Amino acid sequence: MKTLVVTGGTKGLGREISLAFARTGYYVVALYSSDDTAAEELKNALDRLKPGGCVLRQDVCSVEPDVWDRKEIQDAESLVLLHNACAAFAPVPMHQLGWEDFEKNFRVAVKGAWDCTLPLLRLMVKKGGGTVVNVLTSAVSGMPPKGFAAYVTAKHALHGFTLALAVEYSARKIRVFSVSPGYMDTPLTEKWDARLRDTIRAASDRISVPADAAARILALVEDKDFSGGGEDRPV
Repeated sequence: MKTLVVTGGTKGLGREISLAFARTGYYVVALYSSDDTAAEELKNALDRLKPGGCVLRQDVCSVEPDVWDRKEIQDAESLVLLHNACAAFAPVPMHQLGWEDFEKNFRVAVKGAWDCTLPLLRLMVKKGGGTVVNVLTSAVSGMPPKGFAAYVTAKHALHGFTLALAVEYSARKIRVFSVSPGYMDTPLTEKWDARLRDTIRAASDRISVPADAAARILALVEDKDFSGGGEDRPV
């Protein structure tokens, strides 16, 4: 069995990732933080696919240990961890932020990656391989847009974590890489003021469509010739 564990897996890009992998035969373990309605909608969609999957309400920084003990994870012949979760935010000038805003973003992006990766990393080492993918953003390339200070700082830190992980574990047949989508219309960005969204969209070097980005991520994971040695790929 091929198994995907995806954080932030019920909305936006995460939902499209869950469905794209499920359609190609992965059992999907989708973790989410709070939106039960979106979770139920994804569960219904997964139930129509084989082998389907499960949707679990779990904070990425305090996942219950028995989640990792699930048979679909422990017995997976091909195990993929895809860390997509990010803290909810709206763009504001840096002087309007407090350190708690940075901590919130770091907690989900970096600590969440650490807390989800560590138990699965041990399993991947034991199995002799696996794949870890972290979702960054095109904003880590070059100068970021104004108003994204806490978000983009956390994503840069996640990039550093990805590189460090690759350096230490790629030689053990664990593929590690990141993907960087451009601006996307998602349930997160839909909460922003429409004029702000239009401004960001106009200034963006790249616009990504969640379903298309998910397909490109799946293609990278499935490409056995892709080394997964810390690369970052636009999607």
